[in-house]
Amino acid sequence: MITAKEFLGKWKKETYGLVDFDEKVIELFSLSRETKDFLIKAGFPESSPPFLTFESSTKGGGVRLTEKYEDAEEEYSKFIYVGFTGNGDPICIDEENDEVLYFDNENDNEEIFINSSISQLAESMIAYVDFIEKIKDVNGKKAFLERNATKDLLSWIANRLEKIDSDSLIQGSFWEEELSNYNKQ
Repeated sequence: MITAKEFLGKWKKETYGLVDFDEKVIELFSLSRETKDFLIKAGFPESSPPFLTFESSTKGGGVRLTEKYEDAEEEYSKFIYVGFTGNGDPICIDEENDEVLYFDNENDNEEIFINSSISQLAESMIAYVDFIEKIKDVNGKKAFLERNATKDLLSWIANRLEKIDSDSLIQGSFWEEELSNYNKQ
């Protein structure tokens, strides 16, 4: 798994800026030391392909989901809100196991698995940015938006994601759904 320092060295900060989280608040959560350190030392990108947006503490991120959405039921209090998907679905860290997931607003807030940890999410985002650059090189600058990738490149990114987090491509997961959207050539 990638460390906060390694992530900061590899992430394209000039293209995708970073957000930070309030150390005092993060320390109050029952997250692993690794997760807390990653949030405090590295934070997250402001945005990242595929259409993920993260919010700093000053913009409402790094808080319990029940604080972000006051009408959320108490069962959601174990989730730490960090951002949202392109559909506006909240991205959270599960305080009980440090998994990253989102709640699908269109399907009764079904929990959709993203990654087993935030460091694996960070590494997966780096791999996905590399994938986008590769498909643009092969199929032109609109390839990502047109979901146009070769079978070889889809195989390449699937193998990278699987190596980073063996659970990331399980049926119905975020990354599995993302890759299934591509036109295979």
